[in-house]
Amino acid sequence: MKFESPRLILLSFLILIFFVSCTKSGSLGGGSSQSGSFSNSVNGSVNGGLSPVSGATVALYVAGNATPLASATTSSNGAFTIAYNNPGTSTAALYLLVTGGSAGSSAINSNLQLAALLGAANNAPASVIINEVSTTGFFDAAFAYGMETDTNGTVTFKAANNSATMSNMIKQYGNFVTNGTMNSSLSSTNQSIFGTTSNGIAACVESSANCATLFNNAANSSSGASVSVLDAIYNMINGLPNITNVYTSALRVSSTTGIAIASQPSILNVSPIITMNTFSVGTNPAGIAIDASGNAWITNYNSNNIIELSSSGATLATFSVANNPFGIAIDASGNLWVTNNGSNTVTKLSSSGTTLGTFTMGSNNPGGIAIDSSGNVWATTNQSSNNLTEFSSSGTTLGTLSLPGNPARIAIDASGNAWIANEGNAVIEVSPSRVILGTFSVGTTPYAIAIDPSGNVWVANISSNNVTELSSLGTILGTFSVNSARALVINPFGYVWVTSQSSNKETELSSSGTTLGTYSVGAFPLDGLAIDPSGNVWVANYNSGSVSQLQGVTAGPQFFPYSGPVFP
Repeated sequence: MKFESPRLILLSFLILIFFVSCTKSGSLGGGSSQSGSFSNSVNGSVNGGLSPVSGATVALYVAGNATPLASATTSSNGAFTIAYNNPGTSTAALYLLVTGGSAGSSAINSNLQLAALLGAANNAPASVIINEVSTTGFFDAAFAYGMETDTNGTVTFKAANNSATMSNMIKQYGNFVTNGTMNSSLSSTNQSIFGTTSNGIAACVESSANCATLFNNAANSSSGASVSVLDAIYNMINGLPNITNVYTSALRVSSTTGIAIASQPSILNVSPIITMNTFSVGTNPAGIAIDASGNAWITNYNSNNIIELSSSGATLATFSVANNPFGIAIDASGNLWVTNNGSNTVTKLSSSGTTLGTFTMGSNNPGGIAIDSSGNVWATTNQSSNNLTEFSSSGTTLGTLSLPGNPARIAIDASGNAWIANEGNAVIEVSPSRVILGTFSVGTTPYAIAIDPSGNVWVANISSNNVTELSSLGTILGTFSVNSARALVINPFGYVWVTSQSSNKETELSSSGTTLGTYSVGAFPLDGLAIDPSGNVWVANYNSGSVSQLQGVTAGPQFFPYSGPVFP
């Protein structure tokens, strides 16, 4: 038997230790920079176009947390492995940011930045491809759920890191990108947008010499040129840059990113993939309100109850109330306030469904209800009574004001003034002390009303088939066609949602009144309309006994709780 010399054995042992050490530090093979024992790991590759990115830092983050869980350095072929322990929140979204490195050249590009969404912490894949396409998909999916960049291009999340929000973001990312490749199922318009945005950043990723052109083309109108690749792509999908310049300077050859751009898009914000969910509830659902946890509360008019659904549509509880519950609003303490159309009362319930009080309106057919910033509750009665009643948070009647012509729904502005859609073809503004401040003509049979973030008042006019926008002074700013417009709600970014009661449609308008989309819902969407913390739109279908939930339809993050008007 042959024995190695002690010197050779020692040398072999030292080489082995050196190799293991280098692998763990990322010097060889792109290993994790962490030490110790870990419950999870992710490996993958980073590519700038079709070239591997070497020497780049890959950091793993939890959405909403600025400190990375772990990091690694890519090898010469762009490979990396990151070992990490799951964060405390199992449903939190994990994402990867790449900085620095070299894509196809020897020089390190300090401007290089790429990103990819890994997924939920409890269901994260073991491998991932990071490139311009994954970066575009990440920003397009995350933008709708509260992602921003600072002056250094650092990603931050402003929306709540709850399971519904992040689940929607992860689902939307999967609609756009699979393994670093744009999904072929996307519309031709979305493919053109994806190609322009991805190829627009490719040249800068491959060489820092090309970054000035990208940064100038993807300028922010308020702060000037972009300062990083992530800042540039954020500006691009936010609609801020000169799209023609971005398109012209984008590399349109398929050898660069694998995407050929067919034509210049008119926007650079990819349209989301819409998911329609339908949940059965009681007989004739009428009103909807969303609580701070994202649960939906629905009044069932002919079932004489209220049903609570989770953000995913599971039935959580059912509570009996007085005759024909109709409008519903939730106060800052999470209590429910319900107008009972058949018993001329308003009921207050706790978040667990316990009845805290039933208060007499003193007049017929209570319907609309809203809560102001002081916690006072405003409710209307129509038909023979035509009154507006204000209650304190404890249910004490503070006063009743007689109004002309069938008052319907209510919205409260930032000054505490109540705006009432009056079916007698007018909108009435009332002060917090119940003094009429103005009466303004709008369309025929105004029914629903809401106030946007700029303080403008939007009114749905059933019989004239349109929506009217008023300034805070009552001046008409615009009139926009929506067939049999009935219910109306506005998100914190000014997007307006309107139900069409006769055509069973839900229409989305921009803040300027442009129709952005029309979606089919259940039969006779009446009064129930609300937006949850994740931006999903909920619609009560009165004649279907169901509630529709539209996922992926609302642009802009949904800061919650929202301090604006509550409809019903």
